[in-house]
Amino acid sequence: MNSQHIRKGEKKMDFRKLRMALVLCLTGAAAFGQAPTEVPKESGEAAAAPKPATADAQAGVTGKGGGAFIKSEDGRSVIRFMGYAQPTFMATTKSQHQAFKSPTFYVRRARADFKAEYDSLYTLFFEYDAAPATGTSLIEAYTQAMLIKNRIYFRIGKYIQPFSAENLRSSRALETVERFQALNALVGLPGYDAQIGAMLWGNFDAGKMFHYFLSVNNGNSSASQGGNVRDNNWYKEVIPRLEFAPSKDMKFGIAGDLDREPFQPLVLKSYSGASFDSVRVEGQRVGLDVDAHVVLGKLGLDAEWLWANFPDTNATLQGGYLQGAYWACGSEVEGGMEPLLRLEYSQLAAKSASTEVDGSRMIAVTLGLNYWANQWVRWQTDFIEETTSGKGNGVYAGSSDGRFLPTLMSQLQIKF
Repeated sequence: MNSQHIRKGEKKMDFRKLRMALVLCLTGAAAFGQAPTEVPKESGEAAAAPKPATADAQAGVTGKGGGAFIKSEDGRSVIRFMGYAQPTFMATTKSQHQAFKSPTFYVRRARADFKAEYDSLYTLFFEYDAAPATGTSLIEAYTQAMLIKNRIYFRIGKYIQPFSAENLRSSRALETVERFQALNALVGLPGYDAQIGAMLWGNFDAGKMFHYFLSVNNGNSSASQGGNVRDNNWYKEVIPRLEFAPSKDMKFGIAGDLDREPFQPLVLKSYSGASFDSVRVEGQRVGLDVDAHVVLGKLGLDAEWLWANFPDTNATLQGGYLQGAYWACGSEVEGGMEPLLRLEYSQLAAKSASTEVDGSRMIAVTLGLNYWANQWVRWQTDFIEETTSGKGNGVYAGSSDGRFLPTLMSQLQIKF
């Protein structure tokens, strides 16, 4: 009697829970399907005239790698197809102790993108890369909705995390062949890069000077590993980011990170991929990133620094760069030449009962040249000199005598 009564009560309770969940889902779906709330206009601001619908469907190609597009007759739906490839040449010294023979050719990126937008409110985007040695990889795949115009956007799926400003830039837009070394070390965990989760982002003000990002993700994915990876622990990675852009030619950013790492190696490598220093980390990870970007006419100045601490392993990684690039002639759209100089350092230190890394620094100087034949075609060449303050514990031939080891990287990029 008692057991039957309990089972009936459980069924009744389950039915109530199911009915409540159904009501919540229907209510949320109805609210989500409504047009986003408009931000109240400032007093005295004239109401914007409605956009006229186009008479016929349109198709064409957008410059600077914006891709081919197809637009609906009323102009509310747009589909874009984009892509780029980066065949690359590398030459370095034998003392780098690479698994490959130098010089060598390889394909750094071979990516195809699909993007669909409806009424500038909802976005579907995914990107595949055919270059990884392990096979085609899902880089990004997300859906996005604008909840309050220009103020609140919601994104869910796999996307680039808002921690590093340089990592937020697509490879097709980088001024150097590779990103800076400290960032690459964290991406290799995997960390920060393309993760699966959800994010709120937008602008605090109508002038779009103050931007914010708040991302919560699994924290165990990467751009080059298969793509769709479920979480392997109970913890979620949290990344907040704030940006201040007083003008279109100036922007400053700061980001934080909190996560827990499974037991895995953190490796600091040279630009050719040789291990210089490594340590196994696990447990809590706390990160900080700051960046600044200024354009003064033809001169572009960029700087970024990051710090990641693993208190449970007593390990710390830090590093950053300063870069100046100058349009000697022309521009990206018209075609032109842009030489650049980048100075950077990275440092990995750890001390525990089982591991000790002495904190030797790796310093790199990059002299680069970007030659744009037109807005779709770029030849990119970087001459890199690397030196270290110690030997490290990897195969890279580090030393404390100030010797430099050269690396040459060059690639021909075509984007559409």
